[in-house]
Amino acid sequence: MSYDPTQITYAVSLHFTQDVNDIISAATKEIAQLTGNTFMLDNKVPPHVTIGAFHADKCDEPKLLQLVQDFAKTQTPGTIHFTAPGDFNQKVLFLKPQKDDYLITINKALHKIMLPQFTEGENGYYLPDIWFPHTTLATRLNQTQFTQALEIANKIPLPLEAKVHDIGVYLCSPFAELKRYEV
Repeated sequence: MSYDPTQITYAVSLHFTQDVNDIISAATKEIAQLTGNTFMLDNKVPPHVTIGAFHADKCDEPKLLQLVQDFAKTQTPGTIHFTAPGDFNQKVLFLKPQKDDYLITINKALHKIMLPQFTEGENGYYLPDIWFPHTTLATRLNQTQFTQALEIANKIPLPLEAKVHDIGVYLCSPFAELKRYEV
């Protein structure tokens, strides 16, 4: 399958229990208030780890949602171990989880089911061999905002264990949550 620019990009993400969501959301909100960078809040991006991104035609959305729902039924709630703040070129600040057997296995299993039906999205950055799991705290940061945001991220009590509660499916542009499936 080749990518068609008229296709939509969908993301599949892991979500956490409310206790961990509260910790991460509080940091995201504090970063937004301090830096003035409100992208995460404006777009209502919940704490998550994306495990795959795929291109599909809008007419194939029900099929994609059904595959993810079926996939979620086969998964057990795991634990994600956040170990440190990290960044992409000091433009994106995130919490870095340990890339352990749980994350590696769920990422590979999702791609095994989805890639025969859909093409990889986001330049293949979520493919198993190159995927770098992360939970974004702030994005589109300038240097001053990054420095301020990092001070807040460093206050998050780490290591932090996050129990996975559900798997969500999102439209990437514009960002919109479509469905969540409990694991």
